[in-house]
Amino acid sequence: MSDLQVRVAPTSRIKLRKVAMRVREVLGAKSDEFPSDAFDLLLSGNFPEYKFDILPRSIMGRHHGLTEPDQKIIFLREDVYEGAMEGNGRDRFTFAHELGHLLLHSGNYLARYDPAEPKPTHRKFEDSEWQADNFAAELLMPVSAVKSCADPNELMEVCEVSYKAAQVRFDVLRSGGFI
Repeated sequence: MSDLQVRVAPTSRIKLRKVAMRVREVLGAKSDEFPSDAFDLLLSGNFPEYKFDILPRSIMGRHHGLTEPDQKIIFLREDVYEGAMEGNGRDRFTFAHELGHLLLHSGNYLARYDPAEPKPTHRKFEDSEWQADNFAAELLMPVSAVKSCADPNELMEVCEVSYKAAQVRFDVLRSGGFI
């Protein structure tokens, strides 16, 4: 998640779900689990309109991932990329989150929040970070997976995400009446 809050065109969870389901379809994710090799498919050059660059910690610093949607490029820190390929839940979520920025936010940036200024007043569904987080949740933990799991621990195992991501997903869907 970025320190900068960026206001973008409003997007609903339903639209984010549709985009995530389309990505799952294109990348061949046939079950509730989103396989790590689907990320590899993105990096393999099958989508030449997008660029993915894996950079060392010495260049990325504290940033796990960065995306320039208008340039159609994702930068992932090397250890985060390796973790995502090995099934590390937090790293998989980071990759999916950055993919969300890439697919959702090209040409959409309207205003950046400067932490020295008063907190922005845009609504959460206009926030680029909220949208990228929800896209990642939809991509990695589809509603069908959440419905089939008894609790966040099971969802964490089935979908290879962190406990925190699984708990948030359960809470969001439960409060929305989906489970």
